Amino acid sequence: MEFVEDAGEFNLIGRLTAISSSKVRPPVMVGVGDDAAVYESSEGMLQVITTDALIEGYHFDYAFYTMEQVGNKAMVVNLSDIAAMNARPILATVALGIPSSYPLENLDALYHGLTHVASTYGVQIVGGDTTRSPVLMLSITVIGEVAQSCIVYRDGAKLGDYICVSGIVGEAAMGLDLLRNDADPSIIGQNIWDQLTSRHLMPVPRLDLVDQWASQGVHPSAMIDISDGLANEIHHICKASDCGAVLWESCLPLPEECPTGLDPPRSSLDYGLNGGDDYELLFTASADVLNQMSLDQITIIGEITEQDVRLHRISGTIESLPAKGHDHFTSADPQDTNSEDA
Repeated sequence: MEFVEDAGEFNLIGRLTAISSSKVRPPVMVGVGDDAAVYESSEGMLQVITTDALIEGYHFDYAFYTMEQVGNKAMVVNLSDIAAMNARPILATVALGIPSSYPLENLDALYHGLTHVASTYGVQIVGGDTTRSPVLMLSITVIGEVAQSCIVYRDGAKLGDYICVSGIVGEAAMGLDLLRNDADPSIIGQNIWDQLTSRHLMPVPRLDLVDQWASQGVHPSAMIDISDGLANEIHHICKASDCGAVLWESCLPLPEECPTGLDPPRSSLDYGLNGGDDYELLFTASADVLNQMSLDQITIIGEITEQDVRLHRISGTIESLPAKGHDHFTSADPQDTNSEDA
């Protein structure tokens, strides 16, 4: 008998998808395999839909999170999936599994976090469900909208496209390790501790870039959000686009400070490539498109090639770059990371 842990997360998704449906049919444009499912809602317009679940003790730990932060993050991880399709979120539903003895004031705080983020980005929470559960569980569905001419999938990367990333990668994973190690803020500095831990506890969806690109009349050729680590996500783009990639270590936007004395010890490069929960956008674009984009929040970190995913080291060597991102079912050490969507 084969068990879930033997299959792993992404094989499990493929197995269940094969049972439920092997092909998408109109008006569905894309089903499982991207950051969100896409269907045609009206002439020239598409809607995108994504669902994520967060479970107490796995995705969030009360030792680290306030209830408002749990609500904040639960909404953000879904909004980030919508941003990864170059779409704008419009509606959300929330399903809650709640222990019967759960304090009502905690649920109030949870919903304050959910609704604050939703209202910040113009999203209406229009319904959902509640049921009894042994632990707190949230399942949020968000629907977004985008013009058909502006939708961005994972499979659009072309040979010669540049690979770009927003923001800094690796800070959220650093923040999680600081929390897990109960690190003393005075040792690394309160400002640095606040910066890194807030990146994990209170991520921000990069919908600002979606708005910016709309105003500039441009969009990436392929895109994904970084929930399971940069190295893992570039593999997803390359697999979907049937191409390879080379990343340049010297160009990676890594954290300036790497805390020492943590268990296990990790380098800034390891955090940047394999840390999760950044919710930055990883995308590809041609030189012509990049010339029309504002690059003040974007770093060019590599180039699309014919095959293989490689890392060009500062030393000059070029080595294979494995996909070492988090897998919910095979990883021995659970992390606060998202999974394949739609």
